[in-house]
Amino acid sequence: MTWVAEGIYAAGGEHIPRTWAAFSQQTSIRSILHLASGHPQRFEGATPSQFLWLDINDESQADLQTRRLAGEYILRCRESGQAILLHSAQGRHRVRWAFVAHQLCSGRKLKTVLREAAEKPWLSPYYTDIDMWQTFYDVIHDDADHHASRLEE
Repeated sequence: MTWVAEGIYAAGGEHIPRTWAAFSQQTSIRSILHLASGHPQRFEGATPSQFLWLDINDESQADLQTRRLAGEYILRCRESGQAILLHSAQGRHRVRWAFVAHQLCSGRKLKTVLREAAEKPWLSPYYTDIDMWQTFYDVIHDDADHHASRLEE
């Protein structure tokens, strides 16, 4: 369990869902992105202000749309001033792809983000599909460029 960026905490397993009330109170985290196959874990205590459950175990199951959904969800939480928990029932390093998606949706450069995702507090090395991330990066930047050009019209 660790802070991976300002306002973004990554954790895995069953401990935090069982102790959500105390964890939330201690950290002021009220938003959760939760990855769990089949069904979400129950977070004991106060209902999170924002909660997104994705029915996946690991990055290989996250298509472009899912990556964008996760990245933009985290971005919205952070933009609204909410700290967020990235949680996987299977272990915290399985949420790394959601962190990468958020960083790219925030406008950061692909090589920089992938390098940081391989460094502490993440486990190294980071085995990922670089071509998938390049496609994701291209899609979100093409959409941003298209949106900007429409605003100029």
